[in-house]
Amino acid sequence: MTHQEPLSEEQKWELLTRPEKLGELLLKRGKISLTQLEELIEEQNQSGEPLGKLILARGLMTGQELLQALDMQHKTDQVIIKALTEMYQHHSNAEANAEAEAEDKADDK
Repeated sequence: MTHQEPLSEEQKWELLTRPEKLGELLLKRGKISLTQLEELIEEQNQSGEPLGKLILARGLMTGQELLQALDMQHKTDQVIIKALTEMYQHHSNAEANAEAEAEDKADDK
């Protein structure tokens, strides 16, 4: 068993904020299999075509199903952005409160 180094703060941030890829979303939702995704990625690397176009060309999904998946992908990204914004605001408010308390204590002396 190999020992993995802990993630840096930058790596953690990258993992939290990176948009979910279309293939990941479709795999998680059972719309395509892992084998299909691997084949699609290989084809995409060779052709340079967008994953959605390859999915449609292979008949794995209808255009409507693909649009719904893309909409879900966009909504997921928006949820992440909203959650991170709320975390940042909460953290900023906590820091401001701590600074105000420190100033109050200094004034009391």
